[in-house]
Amino acid sequence: MPKAPASQFTHSHHVLDDGTVTFKCSSDKDQWPWLALHPFDPIVVQTVNYWASVETSAARGTFDPTKWSALTQTEWTCGKPGVGHATHGIANPMNEEGTARFGLSFFDDDEALVYGMDGTGVVFQNRDFEAWRHKAKAKMATIPAVTNFQYAAANAVGVATQSQSFLSPLIDGKTSCARALITKENGFPPLHPYLSGSGDHVNSTHLADVGRQFASLLLDGEPLTVIGGEMLFTRYVELGRPFDIQLDHHDRKDNVVSMTVQQAERLCATVRIRYLGQQ
Repeated sequence: MPKAPASQFTHSHHVLDDGTVTFKCSSDKDQWPWLALHPFDPIVVQTVNYWASVETSAARGTFDPTKWSALTQTEWTCGKPGVGHATHGIANPMNEEGTARFGLSFFDDDEALVYGMDGTGVVFQNRDFEAWRHKAKAKMATIPAVTNFQYAAANAVGVATQSQSFLSPLIDGKTSCARALITKENGFPPLHPYLSGSGDHVNSTHLADVGRQFASLLLDGEPLTVIGGEMLFTRYVELGRPFDIQLDHHDRKDNVVSMTVQQAERLCATVRIRYLGQQ
């Protein structure tokens, strides 16, 4: 985002001498509808990741609202099953020369760990971000839009409503894969009540949910709970144009799915998730 957020998910920030920030989390479901989801849902994890990293950086004085930034890597591990939503947390300073890093730990009302996460980003110090993105989107606009995309059934990808399905049915070939299509309509409110973002591109929260949906397809719609994962981003995925999810590896013993995300035959991201299957 190019400016500091007006809303605040984290509050009551206290900055320690070493740069550590302690904070509390909002429980307002009217302001944050995704709090109605399971605490481990990737939509919740990545949304919390974004708000907490930005807001604690602002509290520390290291967030520059005049610069655009992008997440390049993030990893998370969830706590034990049965924990509640995060009510407070700690942000540890992890900045390294030339990088923007963050480390976050979240806890529930009973002081149980909800998740630990860290990530790395890049700040566009000199680039004219808007002009650069306009050029990239103009190039992608030459690819014909899909008018009749066939989305997988809601129960096949583990979502509540058909409009929340982002993937096609599984395409079985030499390697399992699926197509995906996220638009400004189905990827944001009001059609999707739990997602948000700048609207400039498919964001990390979208891609985390895509990863979970792809795992559901591989498991024939069997219920699963994501308990951790990692995402690496190399290129923006554009809204309104299809992209491809291809299985890299599925370890059914350890419940790990690794996949690549490509658009217009270019690698955009790799996603790895760990899950608990139906008990």
